[in-house]
Amino acid sequence: MDNEENLPKRIVRTITLTNDDLMLLDEIERTMSRTGQRIKTDSKLIRAAIQIASKSIKNEHFDLMEIADKVVREDGRTMSKLLEKNKKDQ
Repeated sequence: MDNEENLPKRIVRTITLTNDDLMLLDEIERTMSRTGQRIKTDSKLIRAAIQIASKSIKNEHFDLMEIADKVVREDGRTMSKLLEKNKKDQ
């Protein structure tokens, strides 16, 4: 339960994307998957893209591995699955 309490607050919003946006998300997914992380959901991809865009605009260095790890780690559904898997393995 401690892991769930440390997760950032999630806010649900509806966004409208174009077909071009979705193609860009697919491209981001392919690039991020090269890190070894499985970032398949649009929400995780969008969160990763926002972090990359923010750092790019500020001319800050970013590490795809760190961003991918952070996005996966902070995702509540991923954490729930990992906790369930750990319980089964024990």
